[in-house]
Amino acid sequence: MRSDVPGSHHEQNTRSEAAHREGTPWAQGPGRPKDIPETAAVLNQRIITRESLDSSVPTELRLKRRLKRFALDNELDHLPIGDIVSVALDEWLTARGF
Repeated sequence: MRSDVPGSHHEQNTRSEAAHREGTPWAQGPGRPKDIPETAAVLNQRIITRESLDSSVPTELRLKRRLKRFALDNELDHLPIGDIVSVALDEWLTARGF
């Protein structure tokens, strides 16, 4: 039986099979924990308790330069890098069942 519900068993299996074909060594988790709220719900709160997440990224991807270009092209005074990282990591972990 096929289910089109996001996060369905079928969708998780499809992602797991794709990761396996790509040679990704990560295990598939049991699914996004039920007590983790949706990212948008957290980021839309007025007051957010935050924790630091320090990471180095490959220079050749030029992420800092590309982020600056994005901010300039979109006339943004402040680019919420923490929010961008939160969305990206949350989606990455959720896709892997964590």
